[in-house]
Amino acid sequence: MNITKKNYKIYAEPWPHLVVENFLNSQEAVKFKNEILNFKNFDDKVMVNRNRVNKGTDNFENLVQKTKYIKRFYQLMNDEKFYKNVRNLFKKIKLRWVPNDQYHTFSKNFFGEQKFSFKEKFIKLLSYFGFIKTSMNLDMDFSVSSKGYYRAAHRDRDTRVINFLLYLNNIPANSGGALEIHEPNFNKNFQDEYPRFPKKNQVKFVKKIKPKSGRLVVFLSTPNSYHAAEKITKKLNRVFVYGSYSLNKKVNWKKSVK
Repeated sequence: MNITKKNYKIYAEPWPHLVVENFLNSQEAVKFKNEILNFKNFDDKVMVNRNRVNKGTDNFENLVQKTKYIKRFYQLMNDEKFYKNVRNLFKKIKLRWVPNDQYHTFSKNFFGEQKFSFKEKFIKLLSYFGFIKTSMNLDMDFSVSSKGYYRAAHRDRDTRVINFLLYLNNIPANSGGALEIHEPNFNKNFQDEYPRFPKKNQVKFVKKIKPKSGRLVVFLSTPNSYHAAEKITKKLNRVFVYGSYSLNKKVNWKKSVK
């Protein structure tokens, strides 16, 4: 579980993302995948056919504590050092959007709610006005998606700075399940001018990144980072981890002056 100079490629367009090959070796990926598949207590089913175990639930805590590879991965990712190492990689390329991701503390326990929460909204409000200190945290879910699962083009929640996706098994190319990268058909100067869920004619498809065992995809959650999940058309499982490094308030993105 590592990112080295030899196992990743970084891209600036259409928005900043990097692809890490063999972040997990083949044995680690199989063991990790089986730990998820053998766990039957999912928290919810969303997006047609995606079962999730979400950070902050009892199921998540049980899964982490009772497994080897999941626990090791979670401990690696839920660490400020890993966030900073990944964030520094994006400083090597020219960025069109730069986040104000300054924070006072890195919280290992805080998590964003999966559903609307007055508590989370209140915390974001207090942090925005400076009544409480800004913190960074890891959000994560362990997921199994099956035939019929898809996600239309969108960008993620406005608290997120960096998103990541770890694939734990290979999916045949003609079966769907790829990460689709899109770009907007417009260019605006302010983040709020980019809808979170754009209309079909507001974005265009750029490329796919297919699921591959042990492959990690990381991207900045910029206002224009539109992405989608290609519909799974065959009877199979896509086993993966989706997560983000998020603030306890809205991230302010500014157009780069470089």
